[in-house]
Amino acid sequence: MAAFGAAISLKNTLQTIRQSSRISLAPPPSQILRPAYDAMVRLQKALLKLEETGYSKIRTEVNALDDRIKEAIWEFEDLLESHVYQQILPQVEGERDHLSFSVDLQSLRQSVDCFVEMVAVMEVEFETKLLNMPEEEGEPLSSRIDCRGINSNMVGLSNKFENVRDYLLRESNWNCCKILGMAGVGKTTFAKKLFDDPLLKSHFELRVWVKVGRKCESNEILRCILAQVDHDQILTQGDEDNDKKLVGLLEEKSKDRKCLIVLDDVWKWDALVMDNLPQDNVRILLTSRQNIEEESKKLLGEKVFGEEGFPPHLDELGEKIAKKCEGLPLMIVTVAELLSKEGTTTENWTEVAEKQHNSVFVDAYDQIAEGSVVILDKLEWECME
Repeated sequence: MAAFGAAISLKNTLQTIRQSSRISLAPPPSQILRPAYDAMVRLQKALLKLEETGYSKIRTEVNALDDRIKEAIWEFEDLLESHVYQQILPQVEGERDHLSFSVDLQSLRQSVDCFVEMVAVMEVEFETKLLNMPEEEGEPLSSRIDCRGINSNMVGLSNKFENVRDYLLRESNWNCCKILGMAGVGKTTFAKKLFDDPLLKSHFELRVWVKVGRKCESNEILRCILAQVDHDQILTQGDEDNDKKLVGLLEEKSKDRKCLIVLDDVWKWDALVMDNLPQDNVRILLTSRQNIEEESKKLLGEKVFGEEGFPPHLDELGEKIAKKCEGLPLMIVTVAELLSKEGTTTENWTEVAEKQHNSVFVDAYDQIAEGSVVILDKLEWECME
């Protein structure tokens, strides 16, 4: 859901502008910017309904609309940032105290109103398309191995990219690397950049790409891999070849050949697939969504209280606070640092969990905006046996 990530980005930008102690806004931001912020809150709730739909639904139209929503949000965010920048720049260049800057928002009122109205229309359209998604009959296997249309252009993440690439190249007992993150943060783009990297191309004689998705079974995954390892293999669907036979063919064709296998968009991990894949000379790279709420809560608890996590009397409130961080590791870590300085009383945490714009989150946004906390991305990776 690229639109979901775009909505979070715009919310962060709006919050940074509204809460910055260095920017004086006129009229008050509640009159101009608050409607756009509230629109993003409502939109995110609508977009999350996609997660409640069944695995067998065809999402083509919904995904296309998601992309249009993303583009509209990006366009408005560019307009907003440009508006603020153009007013601040002359003040920076002038001979005056640079501790604070004034920004006139009045001329943005019409643009904000139009944007909010457009988002409302798109939100209704999105929910309508969700209700009318047709059932899929099964995705052709040939489409699961075609990654030519995936853009590998990537901005930032250079350190993370080099770390993962170095891991894939070196000899290790760990043969699988997981790229984790919420929807829309660029997991597939990151994986495609690795897949296309010249060093990895020269290192691995065989490179395999499989789009796993929601309904891909182990038999289909093995067929897709085998078809790319052995180009003479016929890519068929629904015959009686069992996994054991396919594994035997795969081991035969990949013997003594270094192989990189990318399993993209793994919704539900099947340990049997991992056990069936060749172990020698093979590196597996998979992308998957984390259990965002569970992982967010775990990370927040560990950052505040250590490995034991939340004490019982704060467990439910900790879950609510983690949910407000919206799956962003940067926000979770920053909020955790601020919570660690606060008293761990039920009263304090209730206010943080329940109040819409609690000072902990306001301070967290300010710290992120001013660069006092540095986390370059929303992707995480780990290696596994």
